[in-house]
Amino acid sequence: MFEEEATTWKEKLTRAVVGLFLFILVSMLVVTFLPGDAEQSFIGALTGSSSTKAGSIAGRSVPMDYFNAARRDCYYRYQQYSKEMAGNNELIQSCAFSTTKELFIANDIASAVGFRVSETSIKRDLSLQARQIHKETASQAGYGEEDTRTVDQIYQQILRSTPMAYRLDSATGYSLFQGFLDQKMTPSPAESEIEAEAKSAKVSFRLVAFTEVNLLNQLESKIQISDADLLSEYEKEKKEGNLNKDGNGKIPTFEERKQVLTSKLKFDRKRKDLEVWKKKIQSLVLADNALEAISKETSQSIESIAATPLSNLKLLQSPKGTSFRLASDPKFWEELSANPFGKKKVLGPFTDNDKQIYVEFGDLSFSPSGPAPKKAENTAEEMMKQNKLLGFFIEINKSLSGEYNIDKQKALSLE
Repeated sequence: MFEEEATTWKEKLTRAVVGLFLFILVSMLVVTFLPGDAEQSFIGALTGSSSTKAGSIAGRSVPMDYFNAARRDCYYRYQQYSKEMAGNNELIQSCAFSTTKELFIANDIASAVGFRVSETSIKRDLSLQARQIHKETASQAGYGEEDTRTVDQIYQQILRSTPMAYRLDSATGYSLFQGFLDQKMTPSPAESEIEAEAKSAKVSFRLVAFTEVNLLNQLESKIQISDADLLSEYEKEKKEGNLNKDGNGKIPTFEERKQVLTSKLKFDRKRKDLEVWKKKIQSLVLADNALEAISKETSQSIESIAATPLSNLKLLQSPKGTSFRLASDPKFWEELSANPFGKKKVLGPFTDNDKQIYVEFGDLSFSPSGPAPKKAENTAEEMMKQNKLLGFFIEINKSLSGEYNIDKQKALSLE
């Protein structure tokens, strides 16, 4: 009943040869019945003639099955226009890399904004596709029930035809703008109430504003340059050979250079003293009655701004007629969001072109308001917004494109 164990070396050798022959035969049959792409990949992997990746984009590996899916899409895309183009392998490969690069960029943008098509939705679409194919096949004449593939068999074949990673990236990339970024956002009643309240918000504050010119002018009268300092600077210039000679080959005398040296040393001293002074002014925000202390230190008067809507902070005008653009400094909004109101807290300096502004926030008030009226839909306005958003989206793609370098696998580029 049981096969006798080989005892002689001849029997052992015969069985080893037969076993090796059967292994080769079975392996050839497996390779023969593999799908075309899989067969090539399997043989390539055995022989070392191909790699499991097609290359990399921005340092990210491109799997061969992912690349082949992109290449297949390019082939069918070109076939609609020209069979000659579809048969150009170099053109198809270039298109496949470009397609993969576009998908990588689009999915990175989608990831940044929190958008992603789910695998469940992909499988749901494939299931509907499989059912439709099964329904059409079953209704065709000449097919018996035993010859018709089941829905599950059709679904599994479609599912295996393209890597899920490629399906997800394609669906996410192609629906990012239309399916997500361009969607109309309808606020809830609570959101509408918050928006109406925010629009009614008003802030009041006092401020002191000054420019570097204001401070430099005050320093001008305070700085005195001694003759000893001027002479030292003159000797330094003479030693370093920085003095220009006249037509007779003589350098200017100390008296001739005195006025220029005075201006030069005053300027240098003013710049150094200015930085020290600005740090001293900034330290006064912690003092009692800080705004009054800053006003006294800078010799600039305090200006009061009455309750003002947040939207008007782009361009403020004090009772004295001075203009301020506090909204131009992002730091102002950061401090405003920290709720500094009613504490006599002085913050700054905020920048408005050449002005340095210190602000003491007063009160934050809200005007009573009902629900925001519903705006009539303006088709032209919506189209304008869509065009701006699309232009912005395209510019993001362009700016990122330069950072996504394509590195092709050498063996692939020689095909």
